[in-house]
Amino acid sequence: MSSPVKALFAGAVREDLLFPFPEPTDEERETVSAFLGSLRTFARDRIDSARIDREKRIPPEIVRGLADLGTFGISIPVEYGGYGFSSSAYCRVMEEIGRTDASLGILIGGHQSIGMKALLLYGTEEQKKRWLPALAAGEMVAAFALTEPEAGSDAASIRTTARYDAARDEFVLDGSKHWISNGGIADFFTLFAKDVALEAADEHRRITAFAVTKDLPGLEIGPEEKKLGLKGSSTVPLVLKEIRVPAFNVIGPRGAGFKVAVEVLNTGRTSLGAGCLGGCKAMIREAALHAGERRQFATRIADFEMIRGKFARMVASTYALESLVYLTAGLVDRGLSDYSLEGAACKVFGTETMWSVVNDALQIAGGNGFMEEYPYERALRDSRINMIFEGTNEILRVLVALTGLRELGSDLEEVARALKAPLGNLGILSDYVGRKIRGYVAPERLERVAPELAVEADLVRRYTRSFGAAAETFLSRYGTHILERQYQQERLANVAVDLYASIAVLSRASSAVRRRGAREAAEEIRLARAFVGSAKYRVVGALKEMEKNRDRDHAAGRDGDRSAIAEAAYSSPGYRFDFWG
Repeated sequence: MSSPVKALFAGAVREDLLFPFPEPTDEERETVSAFLGSLRTFARDRIDSARIDREKRIPPEIVRGLADLGTFGISIPVEYGGYGFSSSAYCRVMEEIGRTDASLGILIGGHQSIGMKALLLYGTEEQKKRWLPALAAGEMVAAFALTEPEAGSDAASIRTTARYDAARDEFVLDGSKHWISNGGIADFFTLFAKDVALEAADEHRRITAFAVTKDLPGLEIGPEEKKLGLKGSSTVPLVLKEIRVPAFNVIGPRGAGFKVAVEVLNTGRTSLGAGCLGGCKAMIREAALHAGERRQFATRIADFEMIRGKFARMVASTYALESLVYLTAGLVDRGLSDYSLEGAACKVFGTETMWSVVNDALQIAGGNGFMEEYPYERALRDSRINMIFEGTNEILRVLVALTGLRELGSDLEEVARALKAPLGNLGILSDYVGRKIRGYVAPERLERVAPELAVEADLVRRYTRSFGAAAETFLSRYGTHILERQYQQERLANVAVDLYASIAVLSRASSAVRRRGAREAAEEIRLARAFVGSAKYRVVGALKEMEKNRDRDHAAGRDGDRSAIAEAAYSSPGYRFDFWG
């Protein structure tokens, strides 16, 4: 099964993959519903988010209670003591946790989405039997240790080293990590280090993944960081002083650590979008309650059109996010192996949608939104980091653009080689001449969209074809300069995400029409029209800007102006103008 987002770069919509919208089985729905019921009861009776934020920690009894519910093992297979939930079911639980408390989302997501995911994906049977049962039971908490002071988005530049001691069949690890979520309470770390014995032309081929347990001598856990938000979550630096790690603890092949890290982060991004979805739903509810009760000028503020406009935007974008998350999760459950772009789309769209929804909800709340006794200001603080961790949204846009373009350049050996690791290879590209798209056919119309959404389907079809042409033009025109043109990469990525979200919405709304009929699905039809209509303006704007700034010369066009303005700000750091002289 191939990536539907990659197909967009060829101007094609993979209707065979994206329609009909995936639905859980009755049995799965019942199982997940029962789990969510227990989780909601626990949250209502035991979880005080204001206290967690105020005391800057999640009380141990809450962690234990979540473990007793089985929350730490929902994605771990049954044979290792977990629930064995599907990707879709896992996202549904993460949505609920995101709706409950953002710090809890970091605890559970940091544990399952990334902390122990490498063990699940690449661990040997012996490794899984040793650690997964304790991780599933919450007896051990997992953390993901990749980031270093000098290695953020550029993960290949990590400096932590691993030196193999053949006499003792151990690796000696030295270095440091920082900003490690769950680090202060974790017992199990998936940790990445540069294997000094390996020789490779690319630095990322020297990275190896290790399972490091808290009891190993030489592991020092630093103090908790002072953060803007997510104050209840644990975030600490780690110092590694000649930690001796048994060779048994190597996860995956030696030198494959970069691949392991990328795959883990790919899987975690969809569930991060699900957590943001839960946060959006919580904010919309709070804002709706306030707008219905608050009166100004003898009128409910809910009746003012500017407020209604905010709700329309919040609900339509949240519906799109929900569609995006569960379409992607459904694709994963059906066997989509390469979903790096779909996961990136969930993360980028989800985190930015939540930021927008929280901002609108706070604005609707007025002065109350600024006060600590209401949930808005905490949501604002908690949601800001989402656009930074698990890959900044900027680097993910680069990933989406360059990986998508790789499909178009796959017939040219040098182009394909240069784009094979778009975040790790910034070498020279040969000029691209001509194109041969394999296996994709741009449709004349979308056959599986409900007739009530025919106008929107035609918009998506036409702009997908225009996008494919723009992507081809970009690749052929810039040649050796392709990796430098991030203004254009950003536009390509934005269009790809908007098109994928629009298709997800059309798929979901069309399934609702077929299942319940147009009358019963009228609200979903309306939401689909609203979202696709708003996405249209963003897509058209981005495609027009690509055309206006297509000159190879960086100094030409509006993009040249933007670069010149930025350079001026760098040359004498700051803002150079003073009206008063």
